[in-house]
Amino acid sequence: MKWLTTCKETTELASRAMDARLSFGERLALGMHLAICANCARFARQIKDMRTFLRMDATDDAGPHLTEDARRRIETELQNKLDH
Repeated sequence: MKWLTTCKETTELASRAMDARLSFGERLALGMHLAICANCARFARQIKDMRTFLRMDATDDAGPHLTEDARRRIETELQNKLDH
């Protein structure tokens, strides 16, 4: 892995880091780029925040709540869009 990555490579690394452990070189390259690029650092924070938000338990009083009916409607709408 090269030490200096492009913004495109960095966003791919940041996304992959959410699901798998990156190699030492990848983590180093990601950290270096995020330290100098405000846009990529913002992207990395946003995907981390989205993951945190989407994992909130419906019973958690600190976060927003959706009724089961609303969850079903959203799921149905998303599935309809995927089918077409």
